[in-house]
Amino acid sequence: MKAKKIASKSNSSTSNKKIWPIIRNILIIVLIIAIFIFLIYLPNVTSVDFATLRENVSNYGIKQTSSNNTKNVMTGIPQTASETEKLKKIQEERSKYVSESRASVFVESAMNDYYKGEYKDAIRRLERAIIYDPSNYIAYKLCGQIYFEHNQYRKAYNMLEKANQFPNDDKTLARDIEVLRKLLRYSRNEIDTLRHTVHKNPNNKLALAQLKELEERVQE
Repeated sequence: MKAKKIASKSNSSTSNKKIWPIIRNILIIVLIIAIFIFLIYLPNVTSVDFATLRENVSNYGIKQTSSNNTKNVMTGIPQTASETEKLKKIQEERSKYVSESRASVFVESAMNDYYKGEYKDAIRRLERAIIYDPSNYIAYKLCGQIYFEHNQYRKAYNMLEKANQFPNDDKTLARDIEVLRKLLRYSRNEIDTLRHTVHKNPNNKLALAQLKELEERVQE
């Protein structure tokens, strides 16, 4: 019996030894096949994913750049602070040039009106010129000259004083200002005297007329 059992165990052990290498080989083959299949499909999936990702990122960048450029073109807003400052300076210079040009046109027309004796039109155009270009020396000077010739001392004085604030080579300007200053002082004294006379005699028509004339001369 013992001999049979020993023989049976020996046969079973021998059988197991023969089967195990087969199973092992099968497992190895299956593993190799699985690895081979994995290696075949992995590159394709990876390349598709990265290619798509790169394409999406690239398209997004192009869209963003295009959108920014379109916005800048439509709004006219420069991309940098220096460009903004440069554009602002150009606009200011252009606006100043246009204003000065318009003022010059009004001054030229006013001079023609002055020589033709159309003083009201000349004053009106000179006032427009000063609005466009507050630094126009000729506009102030001519306006003051017209007021001076029409005995409007205060207005003439104010205009010539403003003209004198700008660089000029006019040697008669200071003289005219001094004359107007004396006339204003004299007129104020005369006004005080005439007011006193009119207060005493309200029916004094001559004093009333002189008072009215002097008050117009010194009126602002």
